[in-house]
Order: sequence, then structure tokens, then C-alpha cells
Amino acid sequence: MAEAGPILVVVGGETKRLQWLTHHVTSHWPNAQVTTLRAGESAPLSRLISERSPDAVILQADFANESLASAVLSVMGQLLRMQPALHCILLADNGNEMSAVRALKGGAKDYLPLAQITRDHLLTAVGEACAKRRIAAQAAAMMANSENSTLIEVPGYSIVKEIATSNFSSVFLARSERLRRNVVLKVMTRGESDREIGDAERFQREYEIISSITHRAIAEIHDFGSQPGHLYLAMEYFPCGDLRDRLRNPLSVEESLYYLRAIAEALRVIHVFGILHRDLKPANVMLREDNSPVLIDFGLARRSLDEIGNTGVGQVLGSPYYISPEQAQGQRVDARTDLYSLGVMFYEMLTGQRPYGGRSAVAIMSQHTNSPVPILPESTAMQQPLLDRLMAKQPSARYTSADELLADLGPIAAVA
Repeated sequence: MAEAGPILVVVGGETKRLQWLTHHVTSHWPNAQVTTLRAGESAPLSRLISERSPDAVILQADFANESLASAVLSVMGQLLRMQPALHCILLADNGNEMSAVRALKGGAKDYLPLAQITRDHLLTAVGEACAKRRIAAQAAAMMANSENSTLIEVPGYSIVKEIATSNFSSVFLARSERLRRNVVLKVMTRGESDREIGDAERFQREYEIISSITHRAIAEIHDFGSQPGHLYLAMEYFPCGDLRDRLRNPLSVEESLYYLRAIAEALRVIHVFGILHRDLKPANVMLREDNSPVLIDFGLARRSLDEIGNTGVGQVLGSPYYISPEQAQGQRVDARTDLYSLGVMFYEMLTGQRPYGGRSAVAIMSQHTNSPVPILPESTAMQQPLLDRLMAKQPSARYTSADELLADLGPIAAVA
């Protein structure tokens, strides 16, 4: 059997150079898969990276044009946030030592000056990328066999890795045989205890809620089913990550307002369907390739007509960092609860930190209930009236709906 050739994605601005590169790679590795894209096609590029997991991405950058070079380095950074182990090779036009330093600091594994590149240089760089990827794949396979042998098997899905786990469920990145692309596979073990029965009910409710809404701001459900001992839910995979990751870098006021409005629009969608999220936080807001947010994790969601929206005494659920005062006290909740959580997130976007902290969940929830609305720093003080209404302790003092908040915000342009 012929040895599998490399899988490459090549991005450049000059057709002849792309053809030259493709010719040398495919003549050396007849089974190579080379996909070429013109510079600026960032959405198809992100999709290719998430679906194909290439051995290497080759990016051409002309350092004589600072704006174009910065754009290429920015794209490379976005790809590495999606897949930190991605092998990026930079082909540099008009570069120098400083260009090489910028590229390598930005995450490039190799830097090849186009003025000096030869066929051998190119093939050596691609060959090293393939070798490193195969070594990493072998190591991952060995680790999976030794440490993850207990991963749940779901027919039709190949588990790639575990993303997260909790007392409620485990979440995996998986490959769907039917869809031929990556999905998020959420699996919950079925049991007979009262807690496990309650967990199963929330899991079923999450499926029913998400599948009842078809909207770009809500994650798409691909599959739902049961196997002996567990339930599973397959949903849309977002390679660009979540808002929690985005908040690791400071946001400008304009970016903060963009996310505030975009998430408010997503809340308006679910509220129109009579659904309260009740667990809104940055980790439950995924980002599409165009930077638009998508709500996920409706395990705690309720239809507002169910049980009159009561949380229930002794049933305080949700993250203590983002919980509303009424939800923290087990009182009746409505759409204003989600808007309070959005206000907490808005404060975090503007300042880089959460408004309240403490040594225990009880201490944090007590601050949500009793502490005043935090004061923004002088640089963002113009947003204080907006924050005051979002995070008002009494629901009656808050925005009554996402529509009212959106009317106050007005149109806001998207940010890249």
C-alpha cells in the first residue's frame, strides 16, 4: 500500500507560486492532498482546518506591505487558537530577521524566505511537519489506549478527545461518520437514583429546547439517542472556541458593546420561544467564524410557563459568578434573570474581571444579592448607566426584556 501523502492547506496571493508549490509537493508525494486558497478567504480556511486537520498550513506573507503582513499573522493566530498544535509554515516575501522573529513569536513552526527557497527547502519543511504530526498522533493514540480506555462508545461516532466533564455529563469532540465532520458529543450516564433521574430529565429537556429552535444564534442539534447505560446528544462544533477564551485578551468598549448586543439578540430569540437560559456565562457562548455568538448548554433552561419560572428552594443551580439575586435566593425568575447575567458578563468584558468574588459559592451569591452594582473605571464610565440597569438588584429596576435593551443600544457594527 502506498504511503499516505501529506495533507496541506496553502494560502497565498499569487497563483503561479501556489501552482509551483503544489507541483513540487504532489510530484514528490503523489498521494498528497493540497488545497489552495487565495489570501483573505478566512472563513473557508477556518472550516478546512476544523474538518481536515491538515499536516501543515502554509501561509504567504509580504512584509513589504505591513497591513497585509499583519493580516496574515492575525489569521495564523486565529488558526492556532482553534488548534494550538497546528503546524504553520510562513513563506516570507521581502522579509528580514525581524520578520522571522515576528512569525516565530506568532506561532509559526517554520519561516522560509521566498527569495531563497528551493524545492529541497520546501520538501524538507513539509516532510518535517508530517513527521511531527505522525509522532504526535502516535503519542495521542498510546495515551488514549492507556488512559482513556474507558471512554464511552457511541455507534456512528469516533471519539477524538474529551473536552470537559462534570457530575452531570461528559463532553467529547467526536467525528460523525454520517456527517463526515467533527461534532460535539455530550454523553450522560443513566442511573436509578433520584439525582441521576433528574439529570436525565434535564438532558432530555436540553434536547427538546434546542431542537425546537432553528436559528443561527442557537447551536444546531444533529442527533439524539440512547444506548444501554447512557444518553447522548450530538451538536454543532465551534472550532473558534467560546467567549471565555476571547476574554483572556482585553476587549475594547466597541467590542464589548458588540458582544452585548449580539448576545442580547440571541436571548431575544429564546425568550420569544418562552425559554429562560438560567446559566448564561462566557463558557456557554460559542463564537462562529464571523465572530457572531451562539448560545449553548440549555441543561438548566426552563420554559417560562413551566412551574411559573420558579427555581425552587434548595435547588439553586448555575454559576455563582453570573447568577442573578433572585435565582441565588431560589425565587421566581423570568427574562430579567438572563439579562442580569448578561450584565455581569458585560462588566467582565469592560474590565477583564468578574464583579464579585469570594471563597465559596455562598459568599459570591451573597454579594450578588446584597453588594451594590460595581463601579466601572473612568475609561469606561460612560457605560455605567447601562450596567446599572442590567445589574440592578431588583428585577423591577432592570430592562424588562431583551427588546428594551436592544432599543437602548441601537445599531452596532460587527467587529472582526
